[in-house]
Amino acid sequence: MKPIIYVVEDDEGICEVYEGAFEDGYQTKIFDSGTSFFAEFEKKRPDLIVLDIMLPDMDGYTILSKIRELDTRVPVIIVSAKSDEISFVKGLNKGADDYMAKPFSIMELLARVKTNLRRASLYIQNVDSFTVDQNLYKIFYKGEDLNLTMKEFQLLKLLIGRAGVTVEREELFREVWGESFIGETRTIDMHIASIREKIKLAGGTDKIVTVRGVGYRYDAK
Repeated sequence: MKPIIYVVEDDEGICEVYEGAFEDGYQTKIFDSGTSFFAEFEKKRPDLIVLDIMLPDMDGYTILSKIRELDTRVPVIIVSAKSDEISFVKGLNKGADDYMAKPFSIMELLARVKTNLRRASLYIQNVDSFTVDQNLYKIFYKGEDLNLTMKEFQLLKLLIGRAGVTVEREELFREVWGESFIGETRTIDMHIASIREKIKLAGGTDKIVTVRGVGYRYDAK
């Protein structure tokens, strides 16, 4: 399936440039306002967003801030006529992944898009309805952040990464807590119980199997 790119741009001429540049390798949807963009964004997330700063109903920085409130992962490339350093830094500080000044080279734009898509997917693993994001140290269930602690993240990541295989308690201790860990023997059980509860709260089904006397297994069936 072709990656989906949302373009937020109100200049018809530049929109035609985007359509031509992306027609072969991407699915492209173009929005001329923040309002129309968010109406679609709340229904379906794209793989990448190209965002202008000067728009009719709300400026691009406001749109970017709202995007980051809803989704911390989707790559955002700002493409703007504002090429000064202050605008560049402001965009990055508000959560943009990249910044390009107009007028821009089509080849450079395509290269930036490929780089940001590759970077976004490099440390992201999808299993069932879970998304493991090793950049953010977060795991999402159907797009909802499970709000795991670091130890819970490491445990669930390990189990999902070894789906179908029973991971012994000793290995879980070694991989998550380290060789020298000395603590309560029920530490893992309490963390697993917390993970199960957070998955349940997100509407998920418990697929972590307890193998008594041995360890735990994530069943991806």
